[in-house]
Amino acid sequence: MIQGFLLPFLVVLGVVIFVHELGHFLAAKARKVRVLKFSLGFGPALFKFARGETEYRLAWIPLGGYVSMAGDSPNEDGSMPVGEGEYLSHPWYGRAFIAVAGPLANLITAFLIMSSIGAIGVTSPDFPSVLGTVADSTRLYHAGVREGDRIVSWAGTPVASMRAIEVVVKHQSSKKPFEIAAVRGDSTITISAPAGSQTDYLREITIPPPPPIIGHVVVGMPAYAAGVKEGDKVLAVNGTPIHLWEELLPAISSHTDKPVVLRIQRGGQPFNLTVTPVDPGGLGKNPGRIGVEMYTPLKYVERYPILTSLWYGVPATVDLISGVYRGMWLTVTRPLYYRKYLGGPLFIAQAASEQAKRGFDFYLQFMAMINIAIMAFNLLPIPVLDGGHIALALLQALRGQAISYRAYMRFQKVGLAVIGTLLILILVNDPLRVVQRWRALDKAPQEGQVAPTPP
Repeated sequence: MIQGFLLPFLVVLGVVIFVHELGHFLAAKARKVRVLKFSLGFGPALFKFARGETEYRLAWIPLGGYVSMAGDSPNEDGSMPVGEGEYLSHPWYGRAFIAVAGPLANLITAFLIMSSIGAIGVTSPDFPSVLGTVADSTRLYHAGVREGDRIVSWAGTPVASMRAIEVVVKHQSSKKPFEIAAVRGDSTITISAPAGSQTDYLREITIPPPPPIIGHVVVGMPAYAAGVKEGDKVLAVNGTPIHLWEELLPAISSHTDKPVVLRIQRGGQPFNLTVTPVDPGGLGKNPGRIGVEMYTPLKYVERYPILTSLWYGVPATVDLISGVYRGMWLTVTRPLYYRKYLGGPLFIAQAASEQAKRGFDFYLQFMAMINIAIMAFNLLPIPVLDGGHIALALLQALRGQAISYRAYMRFQKVGLAVIGTLLILILVNDPLRVVQRWRALDKAPQEGQVAPTPP
């Protein structure tokens, strides 16, 4: 259990930290700056060795890393270091290049990860190929197909799920006639369809209305804090009975920032949970979300050719960047509303573990997202961060000279204060989130009372 929780976290953090510091390291070497230490982690060294002028370290606290360069701070007498191998002696563009190399390495890593996901396999929610309502105006109805029938073959390809049918339609030629086979009990209905009608038949297919059963619960969102679990069935919202999933979201979305009482059935035992929907977009476009997804009985994994996957990586990475910066903007503009969603090591560990359970592609997407988050955070123009070093370099370019020793030290102190404040908020939020989840689960029926598989 501990390995299942810690290993995904350590791998994510290890990759993110390593590529970030490697970017700084390689850029410093390219600029002929002496690198004194390359450390993964903070604190005492767990393992270290020296090669040339650099000491390579693996430290005990795996919450970051650093590249220590010669001359990366002013001398004690207030003078700036001189010499080709000293960081602060380099021109502004050299220092900016070294500073931006770490975030750039995270961006490249995120792109490579997102580009590889398609080739590895993308998991989609899926349902059995059992038909829902078949309208009497459709071709399927006139061919004798009815609600509850199960499609077993499409254009000669065996299918067992709705997503499998969609994939067959996408890849099969539309220029040839084809057959659809459906099963009802012991009998089979075969439909001979003309060329060019695959998409038309696909549009006529519906699934039985899904019940209001909870699938994935997003870590840190209101449902998670309230103790909602995968497999829970929602019976009512504020006393109003809920029978279908399509009834659940509208019932919740109309109560943004107001407590909602969910009547939950878990393992046959009903009980109440109170959850407060939030507006994650901050602009009223997605009101009343609690952070749950619909339960789907099947998962479909589709793999793409390498070139297709690489092409997919571009918009996917852009979407990640947009999402991360939107979240940062909302946190800055509405700090009281969003501060409780700030996450640190515990949040990353929880989320990494959950995504790993969902599938390797979900885990890789999370790893890419953390790379983008680290990139965006480090580019903030805050002293101590890479963005602070870039800001100082650009300021020197504008002024024609570096700032004084006293100004430099004040700049660093401001950065430490800002980072310290953020660190306190994160370190307070992380355990509170865990405790809140534990308390909520403790009030609900115990594991022994819960059915292992949703109905």
